[in-house]
Amino acid sequence: MATFRKYEFTPTQWATAKAKIETTTTNPEGESVTTWDASKVIAVVELGHLCTQWGTDAEGNRVCEVESPMYAVDILWTDQPATTSFASYVVWPEPCGVHIFAGWSEQYALDYCAANPSAAYCQPPTPPSEL
Repeated sequence: MATFRKYEFTPTQWATAKAKIETTTTNPEGESVTTWDASKVIAVVELGHLCTQWGTDAEGNRVCEVESPMYAVDILWTDQPATTSFASYVVWPEPCGVHIFAGWSEQYALDYCAANPSAAYCQPPTPPSEL
């Protein structure tokens, strides 16, 4: 079964990790072409340095004041993550964060709560008491 995970790396860590899920082939023109290794990943979205502190400009528009030094990446694996070297980079932003693969919001929420059972997001509301 496919697995969706969110990761944060330093740019150098991402360059190393990225190489583990890429494959290089030669096209008919003899040029090297690097793509995601389809035996390992279905899709990869490089989100980049996400904003950690927002402000407003003179016109009241929302602007990023501080970006994270970490590089955010979402990966939809063909099965379980193909390499355990990615495990230490998993992050769990509250569902669903900045990005979600279409159709994966429910599964991400379930996985998030399995990894963070005491998170406020995972606590069902208390029903009102009966009078």
